[in-house]
Amino acid sequence: MSDVMTPKSPLESVLKPGVHAAPDGATGVSIEERRDVVQLQLIARKDKAAEAGKAFARFLGQKSALGPLEGAQRNGLLICATGPLEHWVFAQGRSPADAIKELSGIAGASVSLFDQSAGRCVIRLAGRHAVDVLAKGAPLDLQGDTLPATGASHTAIGHIPALVCRRTDPPCHDISVPRSYAGSFITWLGGAALEYGYVIEKPRSGG
Repeated sequence: MSDVMTPKSPLESVLKPGVHAAPDGATGVSIEERRDVVQLQLIARKDKAAEAGKAFARFLGQKSALGPLEGAQRNGLLICATGPLEHWVFAQGRSPADAIKELSGIAGASVSLFDQSAGRCVIRLAGRHAVDVLAKGAPLDLQGDTLPATGASHTAIGHIPALVCRRTDPPCHDISVPRSYAGSFITWLGGAALEYGYVIEKPRSGG
């Protein structure tokens, strides 16, 4: 349980569970809000980027640091290299304070940590047409190898700032957007997914 008050989701009134089928009755996209996901932005301190990369590699059990936009998961922590000096971490089963403490133990003094959890929403897209929907608004080549099988990238979707995180377990894309843009993002998403049909699932907690 979090040790801070969890703000009310801005999507409660706009992301109602239900089926929105295409004209042919198909539903090729699943949309689901992921609540209580801890999101930490880690910025390498001056001349400490290599040290931070090695620290994360040791934790993840890898021989080398994460490559550009690459991510890997261990013990409920999904760590993504989202920039030359930045890592973004999605954590589940922890409070923000516990996640910060854990990441501080992993990276030591090589990074500065910023808790972005309360200021952002996570919407999960899955299904055979999820990538087709995202391709309508994101400049990322999600059909190719621009984004690794597990990884994340900052981008814009329908002119809305977003962090797109591709995951393999389960196969999906988690989209992190600022709370202030969440309603606008859902409006765009519903329009983009309509031709394929979509299902809005009940929101879930965790990563």
